[in-house]
Amino acid sequence: MKRIITTALLGLAVSGAASAAFIDQSRNMAALNDGNIMAKTYTVPAAGPDATEFDFKLKGYVFGFKMITANYTGWYGERDYAVYSDLKTSGLGALLKKLEIWAVTAGTYTRSGLTPDFHIQQNMDNKNRRVEMNYNNNRGYIHVAIDPPIGSQGIPAATPAERYSADDTISAVLNMMMRGQKIDGSVCSGGVRVFDSKQHYNLRMENQGAGRAKFEGDKVDTVLCHIYYEPISGFDPEDLPDAEEGGTPIVMHMKAFPELGLYVPVRFTYRISSIKAVIKLDEMVIKKPGGAAEVIAD
Repeated sequence: MKRIITTALLGLAVSGAASAAFIDQSRNMAALNDGNIMAKTYTVPAAGPDATEFDFKLKGYVFGFKMITANYTGWYGERDYAVYSDLKTSGLGALLKKLEIWAVTAGTYTRSGLTPDFHIQQNMDNKNRRVEMNYNNNRGYIHVAIDPPIGSQGIPAATPAERYSADDTISAVLNMMMRGQKIDGSVCSGGVRVFDSKQHYNLRMENQGAGRAKFEGDKVDTVLCHIYYEPISGFDPEDLPDAEEGGTPIVMHMKAFPELGLYVPVRFTYRISSIKAVIKLDEMVIKKPGGAAEVIAD
C-alpha cells in the first residue's frame, strides 16, 4: 500500500525546468551541478518570449494531517517545454513512505504528445540516488543511468521500445494538463504511459463528467477524472498492486483555464480501505506571453 500511495502522489501531483520568473535560476543550477554523479551536466532552458509560465504549490493530507508539500513549476512555448518539481513527505509508518525528491525535465511537444529530451531525478535520502535519462530522439532510444544502481529492473524488465514510447513522470502530468487543448484528444481520456527509470505503467483516465471542487475559497466547475494505475513491466512481485489497489481510482478534479491552454488539477483524492490521502492546489502563479505574473491563491 505504501508504494501505491507514494506513486499516486509522486506520479500525479508532481513528478521539471525551472522558469526564472518563478524560481531562482541559480538555486536550480546549483542543485543540478552539486554532487553531479553522472558524466553530463545539464543546463536548464530559460523561458522564451512566447512561453506560458506556471507555478503550482500543493499540499497533501493523510488522515487530515499535512504530510506532503510539493511544487510543480515550468513553462511551455510554441513547441518546447520545461518543468521542475519537488516533493517532500513526512512519512506515516507502513502507509506513506518518507521522501524528499527533486526532478527536472525538458523537451518538445506537438499535437500528438510530448517528446522529452532529458529527465533527472535526485533522491535526497541516505542513498542519495540519482537518475538521469537521456533521450536519443533520432534513434528512438533512452539511455538510463542510476547511481547507486538498483538491484532489479523488474520481471519482466521494460523493453527499450516501452521505455522510449512512455513519458517520464513529470511530462506525464503536463500531458494530462495539455490534453484537450494543446494536445489532441479529449480531456481525461485514454491513457498516459509512464516510465520512471524502472517501472513502466499506464495511467488510464475515465471522464466522469462535470464535477465541483473548492478552489479560491469557493466551489468551481471541474472535470471529474478517475485515474487507474496499471502496471505493465519493470515491476518486482512485491511492488504489484493487489485487487483493491488496482481497482481503486485516484480521483482528480481538473479546472479549465482556456486562456492558458491547460486543465489544471486542483484536487486529488485517493481512498482505500480506511485510508484517505488528499492533495490540494494551494497556490497558483501564471504568466502569459507578454503579460505580468498573476497570483491565484486558494
